[in-house]
Amino acid sequence: MAAEEPTTSPQPRRLAPPEPDLEPVSATEPALERRDQPARVLDQPGGAIATLEAPPVPVIGVPDDPRTGEPRVPRTVVLASVLSFLSVANVVAGLLLVYWDAVPRDNFPNASWLMGQFVTEPGSTGRVLLAVAVTVITLLITVPLAITGYYAWAGYRWSRISGTIAAALSLGALTLNLYAWSAIPLAVVAAVLLWLPPASRYFLAWWVRRHPQQVFAPPTVDVFYGPLPRYRQD
Repeated sequence: MAAEEPTTSPQPRRLAPPEPDLEPVSATEPALERRDQPARVLDQPGGAIATLEAPPVPVIGVPDDPRTGEPRVPRTVVLASVLSFLSVANVVAGLLLVYWDAVPRDNFPNASWLMGQFVTEPGSTGRVLLAVAVTVITLLITVPLAITGYYAWAGYRWSRISGTIAAALSLGALTLNLYAWSAIPLAVVAAVLLWLPPASRYFLAWWVRRHPQQVFAPPTVDVFYGPLPRYRQD
C-alpha cells in the first residue's frame, strides 16, 4: 500500500496595505470651499450654488406693469390711441352716410362736398368715379390713423410721425360730410399727445427693451490649472 503524500495547508492571503486616512469632507460644504484656489468667490450658504446676477435694467422713468411685465402705458398714449380709433370710426360712418345719401338720383350732389362740385348724370361714369374717389379718400385718412393708434399703444416711437401724417391727411374729411369732419380735431389732438414728455419716455422705454445693449461677462482671473495641491504627490 503506497504511503500517503503529505498535504500542505493553504497559505494565508496577503492583504493590501491600509490606505492613508483622508480628511473627511462634510456633505453640506460647498464645492467652492473644497477647492484650494488663490482667489475665491464669496462664501455661499450651505447647499447654495454660486451664481452671477443679471445686470440691472436701466430705469428711465416708466415703471413696469406688474400684470404684464411690460412698460406701463401712460394716459397720454392711451388717450391718443383711443382718439385715433374714434377718428377712424367717424370717417367710416361719414362714408357710409355718403353712400346712403347718394342712392337717390336727385340727392347725389348733396351726398358729399366732393360730389356737389361736379355736374353728373344718373348712372354716368362720373358718378361712379366720384364714389370711388370718396372711398379712396376715406382709406387715405383711416389707414394712417389706425396704424398710429395701434403702434402707439405698442410703444413704437415712429408712431409720432405717423400720427402727424394722419392729422394732416384727416383734412381730407372736408371733402365728405359734416359727420366726417369731427375726425379732424380728434386726429390733431391724438398727434399732439404723442409728442408730450410722458409719451416720449414710454417710447424710449420700449426702445431700450427692444434694443438691449450688449453686456459682456466679467473676465475670469486666477484660474488654477492642473491637479489640486491635495492630490499632488511631490
